[in-house]
Amino acid sequence: MSDLGFSFTMTQLWQVAGGQIILILAALILIFVDLRLSTEEKPDNVSTMGWLTAIALLAALGHIVYREWPLNDVVLMGVFSIEKFSVFVSVIVIMAGLLATLMSIGYMKNNHLIRSEYFIMLLFAVYGTIAFVQSVDLLMMFIALEVMSLAVYVLAAFLKNDRKSLEGSLKYFLLGSFGSAFFLFGMALLYGLTGTVNITKIAVSLSNGLFTHPATLVALAMIMAGLFFKMALVPFHMWTPDVYEGSPAVVTGFMATAVKAGAFAVFIKLLSVAFTPILSLSGQPDFNSTINLAALGAYWKPVVWWLALLTMFFGNLLAVSQKNVKRMLAYSSIAHAGYMALGILAANDEGRMGVLFYLFSYTLMNLGAFGVLYILDGTERTAQTLDDYRGLGYKYPFLSFLMSLFMVAMAGLPPTAGFISKFYVFSAAIKEGYLLLAALGVLTSVIGAYYYLRVIYMLYMKDPVRDVKAGAIAAPAMLAIIFAAIGVMYLGILPEGLAQVADAAQKSLAMVF
Repeated sequence: MSDLGFSFTMTQLWQVAGGQIILILAALILIFVDLRLSTEEKPDNVSTMGWLTAIALLAALGHIVYREWPLNDVVLMGVFSIEKFSVFVSVIVIMAGLLATLMSIGYMKNNHLIRSEYFIMLLFAVYGTIAFVQSVDLLMMFIALEVMSLAVYVLAAFLKNDRKSLEGSLKYFLLGSFGSAFFLFGMALLYGLTGTVNITKIAVSLSNGLFTHPATLVALAMIMAGLFFKMALVPFHMWTPDVYEGSPAVVTGFMATAVKAGAFAVFIKLLSVAFTPILSLSGQPDFNSTINLAALGAYWKPVVWWLALLTMFFGNLLAVSQKNVKRMLAYSSIAHAGYMALGILAANDEGRMGVLFYLFSYTLMNLGAFGVLYILDGTERTAQTLDDYRGLGYKYPFLSFLMSLFMVAMAGLPPTAGFISKFYVFSAAIKEGYLLLAALGVLTSVIGAYYYLRVIYMLYMKDPVRDVKAGAIAAPAMLAIIFAAIGVMYLGILPEGLAQVADAAQKSLAMVF
């Protein structure tokens, strides 16, 4: 490990947090670019801001992949770490931001939105999520969580003349504040117990006897509850359907992927490092005592078991009754969170690898689906019900094919990435003896297949009841959707490469922060 303590050079700062620096500088620069462009209210300004945002995201992605991935276990001032786990999730978040940016160029034009500050808020959301994931300090985690959340609250309310958009954003803000409060109080309890907010030092302090203290269990419960809100696990899911339906379609796709990836990653990082014996595998004598943290599994594993079960069942069962496609995908997002919770419950290498693979695949298929949805929708809320999709398979064959592909992938059918993702998390759960839960998970997948395939049924097997006119297809959006479609198929046929990278990423959690 290379611990920089409380002194660092600009070179070291650039190594550890270069991706974050690129994003925050780009967001600040784009504020002035937007002021310059705002003198001419032309749709082309949206394209300019969109492409500048995409370039900034690509620059951050390049730095993270080529400069930060080779680094091992570098901690900056006890606040940010660079290990393969954080890098892998950061790539997912930037990929989600990049796809959303390219899709948003067309979305903004179709909805006659010339307010290009949208892209600035998107950059802040991506920056906050990456800072959230790379933090090893609970206080910095909270600050980054709020940066991410505030940006997403604004994006959710971006259709300021739309009642559903404002209502969804307000609900997200209020319930998200509850989640943040739970996280903050849990953090304060841990600080009071251990005298530190660094997750590695917390693990050492707890393992020396404090893990039996009742306040430790209360702190763990509050931190878990705070993150469960962001992960949208039942019963912390109540905000999801209204927020997803009210938000702009592309923003919904971003929230369902990037925000969820950040929440799952931080939950895995916190749980693995601070509350499980994973540090004892690092080979460092200072962390041998963390083997005692295995006793905490008796408290958190039953909770995650029931939450995974409830989330899989309620997510799928409620999705069946939805007539609005965006609300259906919202409940679908809840169900997928339940499947990913299986990998967390397994608490083994295969489970953590499976969750990372699932997050990567889910980002492609979910954002791809929302990309097609916004094009078929034309103007927001023009064509979002199942009846609107009747017969569109013959009117818009290519878009319908892409939507069908993403529906098949989310249903978990081969040969798509969705099937491989579920296979990994189910296999991990079975390996740890959770046979009943895995069997019930397969059953809920069958339920889920019904409402996914129902969309395809409407596209090709039903006559149209009204004339639906799709919006203009912008080249950047179509590029993003096709990339997502190719990725979904590629990972379904040849998953080994990404699986190996995900496995290397999850193994880095056993290193010293």
